[in-house]
Amino acid sequence: MILDAKLLSDLQSCPRKLLLSTDYEVLRWRAKSLLDACLRIGIQRITNGTDPAAAATDARATFLQSAANPGLDAPAGMDTYKLAKDYCAMLETILRATTKWSLPALSDSPVVHLNSTTGWQPLAASGVDGELHRIITVDRWDEATLSRELHSWYCVGDLCATRRPMTIHAIEIGQTRNGRRASAWARGWKHPAMANLRMRFVREDGSQFKGWKPMYLADYPNSNVDVWVEQMHAEGVAEALVHHIPVALPSYSILSGTLSQMLLEARRASILLSERSSAPWASQPMSRGACDGLVPCPWQHACHDTDVTDPATTGLYRIKSNSILHVA
Repeated sequence: MILDAKLLSDLQSCPRKLLLSTDYEVLRWRAKSLLDACLRIGIQRITNGTDPAAAATDARATFLQSAANPGLDAPAGMDTYKLAKDYCAMLETILRATTKWSLPALSDSPVVHLNSTTGWQPLAASGVDGELHRIITVDRWDEATLSRELHSWYCVGDLCATRRPMTIHAIEIGQTRNGRRASAWARGWKHPAMANLRMRFVREDGSQFKGWKPMYLADYPNSNVDVWVEQMHAEGVAEALVHHIPVALPSYSILSGTLSQMLLEARRASILLSERSSAPWASQPMSRGACDGLVPCPWQHACHDTDVTDPATTGLYRIKSNSILHVA
């Protein structure tokens, strides 16, 4: 079988999640997950010679298409169209800013064979510099976020399977406030009375923009995005919102022990998956502690509705094309 960090994280979080994710897919994207997917594709293309503006245009089109159909998974009452426009604005600005990162050419990483029956699919990109490069977005970068990332299978699994060092590229995108992204990638500030003053992202004395009006890039479709990004660089904001963290290989004992754990979990996953015809997802105990984490589990609608036997009937999920559920 082929493992990856998501599969292993799902298994250890909740066996139901593993089984559901194997046979079904969630129809609606979380906006941040869609942003991450579009960014990774766009950044890889830019490192291989694609013009940043062209990569951003394509990423924006992909985001808007997915946001329109099947739609975004957002809290009730939120203006998803306005939210999608803010995310597209961030795609435009972040992808242009990557030209300052001095990234090597990146490509999808090939499967690594752990033994004769088990492979590992790294989710980090491979660089021509011989390293792995993991690109993530976070609301805020702090010690807790760093620790969570370094302890994750997305980092440790890829490191140990490939035996290659990694650089994590963490992009701070701020929080969603009143349905808008509170981030310089999408929002600046204008003085309410002095229209001739240029837009700002930070004040020289570090104070808040009290009384100033927020200016969202998405609300000004004719804005020059390159000028916006240049202003971010001029004020030091673009650099402050991106963190490049080198991660060295662990010691041999940790590496060897981690690989043993990965193979043990591969056997557990293999048993669950091979027996899912007779022991489907609903027969597994609920892992209630995993239902409401930092990001609520997307399978709650299936698990917490006792009348659901086929999640596809809820309209929130659909059967994957390669699922055993199609074999009848």
